[in-house]
Amino acid sequence: MGKHQPAISRRGFVAASGAVALGAGLGATATGCSSGGDAAKGGDAQKEGKWVPTTCNMCFNQCSILAHVVDGKVVELKGNPDSPVGRGHICAKGASGIMQLYDPNRITKPMKRTNPKKGFDQDPGWEEISWDEAYELVNKNISEAIERSGPHAVTGMSMVASQAGSLVRHTALGVIYGNAEGSCSDICGAGVHQLEYLHTGSGNAMPDYKYCNYIVQFGTNAGTATRHGFNMTVEPFSERRKEGLRLVSFDPHMGGSGEQADLWVPILPGTDAAVALAMAYVLVHEENLIDVDFLTNRTNGPALVDLETKRIIRAEGSNKALYMDLSDNAVKPYDECEKPALEGTFEVDGKTCSTGFTLYKEHIKTYTPEYAESISTVPAATIRQVAKEYGEAAHIGETITIDGVTLPYRPVCVDAFSGITRHKHSFLTCWSVFSLNNLVGATNAVGGFIGFDPACNGWADNNPQMAFRPGIWEEDGFIEDVSLMLAFPHSYYRKIRESDYTPKTMGMLELQPMSEDNHFEHVAQAHPDLYHTQAAEVAFCYACNPIKWWGNYDEQAEIFKSYKYVIGVDIFLNESSYFYDVILPECCYLERLEPLPHFALNHRVIGGLDNPWAVTAWQKVVEPKDGAPSSFQLFAELAHRAGKDAEFIATLNAMYRVKDEYSVPMDQKLEPEAFADSVLKSVIDEEHGIEWMKEHGVYTYPRKIDEVYIWANDAPGKVPLYWDFMLEAKEKVEAKVAELGIPWETDDYQPLPDWKPGCGFDVENPDYDIIPVYYTDAVNTDSWLMENPWINEINEANPYGYTIEMNKATAEAKGLASGDNVRLETLEGVSVEGKLAVSEGVHASCVSVIGGDWGSKSEFMPIAKDKGVPIVHLLPGQTPDRMDHICSAFDQCIRVKIEKIA
Repeated sequence: MGKHQPAISRRGFVAASGAVALGAGLGATATGCSSGGDAAKGGDAQKEGKWVPTTCNMCFNQCSILAHVVDGKVVELKGNPDSPVGRGHICAKGASGIMQLYDPNRITKPMKRTNPKKGFDQDPGWEEISWDEAYELVNKNISEAIERSGPHAVTGMSMVASQAGSLVRHTALGVIYGNAEGSCSDICGAGVHQLEYLHTGSGNAMPDYKYCNYIVQFGTNAGTATRHGFNMTVEPFSERRKEGLRLVSFDPHMGGSGEQADLWVPILPGTDAAVALAMAYVLVHEENLIDVDFLTNRTNGPALVDLETKRIIRAEGSNKALYMDLSDNAVKPYDECEKPALEGTFEVDGKTCSTGFTLYKEHIKTYTPEYAESISTVPAATIRQVAKEYGEAAHIGETITIDGVTLPYRPVCVDAFSGITRHKHSFLTCWSVFSLNNLVGATNAVGGFIGFDPACNGWADNNPQMAFRPGIWEEDGFIEDVSLMLAFPHSYYRKIRESDYTPKTMGMLELQPMSEDNHFEHVAQAHPDLYHTQAAEVAFCYACNPIKWWGNYDEQAEIFKSYKYVIGVDIFLNESSYFYDVILPECCYLERLEPLPHFALNHRVIGGLDNPWAVTAWQKVVEPKDGAPSSFQLFAELAHRAGKDAEFIATLNAMYRVKDEYSVPMDQKLEPEAFADSVLKSVIDEEHGIEWMKEHGVYTYPRKIDEVYIWANDAPGKVPLYWDFMLEAKEKVEAKVAELGIPWETDDYQPLPDWKPGCGFDVENPDYDIIPVYYTDAVNTDSWLMENPWINEINEANPYGYTIEMNKATAEAKGLASGDNVRLETLEGVSVEGKLAVSEGVHASCVSVIGGDWGSKSEFMPIAKDKGVPIVHLLPGQTPDRMDHICSAFDQCIRVKIEKIA
């Protein structure tokens, strides 16, 4: 395969295809509306054809869309107005999906490397091969590695854009080869998801937009530019904004939320916890704007803590937390206490004990707004203003009746996402931020902070096959949770109590009982001797670009050179493909069928009473070019060749909750359409199988009040305020690492939240005074979208699209101006270059870019090549000091100097 492939513009593509309707898509891309309208009249869009309901996959949100097919070609994409998933909207990314489908640089045939040398400066010498040879190379190299070194010799890698494929990849490698390793990218909510699990029972949570009046966002553009369920969120959020909902955005860069906010507050990166704890200080110590009833009955604030050990005292036998009952001044298990004391210090069996809330109240005394200002640069007056407004807007003590059910009404929410997770001490930060919802009783309340889909009674009358609900940890009365995507029962408390703690993989999750992300594999793969792990010899990279998803690209390249064999599955030859030995193409999302695109609907589909349960179609719109398979077909073929059909299908049946009577044959290769039919009939009913779904596109079922508000009808459950279980985890982790001789940080295992300085806070050289940050807008997701001509044109038209954005005053002080070519350089001498654009929408100590992993090095992606500034390259990615040892977050904070270049 030749090294240089043609680039294609939107104009050239439209002219070549003769599809007038495609021209309408750019307008849709720019506005975020569905393609079509007056601009689409005439041409192919009005010829006889058909509209096919399916699912978008230009980002992980996977909105429902309609594809207009004329003479076997897709000529237009638009949102499906019949589906709640996307609410009939299509964003710029979705509208540009046609360009991915027909991109001449897409690969559709398997290839193998002929040049044994690997590097960004090496042409792999790709040679087309048959599918038989491709599958044989995959099977041979994985099998030989495992025979040689065991199941840990192979690692699998996937990205969030194709989460179904990621799960199937993990399943297939485990079933076929017994593979036990796997890693994931850093672009996830490490820390955020865990706090949302603990507070709402669901790993994704949100403001209850329908009823919310005041939202404070930390490090997120949810509802304005990004986030899970983005197209579903925009409409209700914007409608509520028209009705008076107030929005405050804490963010170093004025992104979509900052632009739309009533108040944008530039904050120094990595200091969100200090500001959140200062807001708590104002609510508790200055304004007394707290929900005492919630703190008493829905948290363990009354739990009695031994002041010597800092542990909660517990009843013998049941191990239940003990409270002081003010009705008779007796100490009792929490579930026998009639009138718990929220505050106070007491003598219990010779021990001096204070309530958890008393200790929390004392703990946050140091976090005055003035102290937080000295850390974060956020004015103390602003912190006080926001805290007071937030507390006053909470309607503490009020209720609302919905469908005959009376519920607490707390129309305020503090929301956050990945902006606060890309730091060391991410877990403490997320804890500090989300705890603000507890102080005013907004957690799991109408108008407050609710899980996407924490509970489900089933998707059809008299069929509880898809039912799920968080359990209760009886020792403290805490709600447990259900896993993201699959919604199976899960409990961090049980995990802490029952885990072995001996690391079994490079992800080292056993030493991180509060985590579920395998990010530590990046460090362990580089330092296996340090962590007593086994470095993988073969990497299986599915639908991802692992060279670009972590830190310094040159460091990542050396890791990939160290693998004996690398397998890739993708639709483009990205930077990582320069290190692949064989690549298997996957068909475009418009060329495939997949079952249950959103699994249990609890990850990328927002909840709320206005959103019914919605099962959507993901079906083939056109035939795959050159017969390229889907991920299901590819992994089913590998399982079939290995004689593992029964094991593969049985595992998928369990994942998808397939009833025995609907299972596909276990002695045959899995056929995706038949499997999708078995899933739909199992979780809905006989009538709504795959043929019905292909025709209608979406099935909906009303959502019940107790599925949205999990404490409706006085259902049991609490959330932690004093985190005694963190001390239990700390003891066990420290004992295990001492036994194994593994270096490990445990200081963040503490019972109350704090702000602690992360990376970049101890640089004393005054020349290195700038912190680069990156953000995502509504147009860009992941580096492969830059290969899309329409997206590229939007980025080129955006004055900040491919530039380094800098605060205007800071730039003037440094003698810099828009249009200057500048270099960002670290203390270690690593640098990136780009063109400067000044604005007033960046913190004075920061520079900002869209998409930190831009700047493609691949000659095979000519549109994306060298576009944008890859600031993630500045980060050392294989040093343990950048890792949050509780949740595997990766600190992306670094100080650089900026200088003008010719």
